[in-house]
Amino acid sequence: MNFIKTFSSITKATSLEGFTQSVFKRGFFIRGKNTSEIIDPNAPTTYPIKQIFCFDRVVKGKAGAKRVRHAEFIPATITGGGLPLKNIQIEWGRIKGLLTTGKLYKNRKFLLNLDDKEQLIGKLAVAQFHPLSEQVLFLKFSRSTEDPKTFTSELLPHLQYKQRQENEIQNKRDEALRYKKLQSIDLSFKPAVRKSELNN
Repeated sequence: MNFIKTFSSITKATSLEGFTQSVFKRGFFIRGKNTSEIIDPNAPTTYPIKQIFCFDRVVKGKAGAKRVRHAEFIPATITGGGLPLKNIQIEWGRIKGLLTTGKLYKNRKFLLNLDDKEQLIGKLAVAQFHPLSEQVLFLKFSRSTEDPKTFTSELLPHLQYKQRQENEIQNKRDEALRYKKLQSIDLSFKPAVRKSELNN
């Protein structure tokens, strides 16, 4: 019986040791590998501005929006820029092409061509999709101040966010340095006339 007890205790100790090693390996090495940031030097940093052809739309309620969708168009609006809201419609085939190629993202900018009469840069603010099919139900663009004739590419949004963070950190550092320089200024009272000059 003593032999059986010792044998079982030895097997338990060895199995527990293997279990703790596996847990340690899982918790230390795999987590560290997942958290390490791998940056691809060949990854694109900008995206080209895609052109979307639009047409004017007369708003006629939900029924009118359904008729627009049945006609293979998507209702959309353009807001912002201190100008009144503009209702437009976009051909479904062009948006479907952007979806299949993975070029339709929120907060990305597009060149909106309004029936070859007006061109402007709009940022995709809202994109409403059908819950079952991938058809777009509604789009909302916000006007941007860039010139559509010269604006051809834009920095990727996550790189813009990273750049803003770096700029904020640098501004805080500069402010701390300015404050440190102000604190190092000697503000002690120094009389303009010396005592030796008064005695003379």
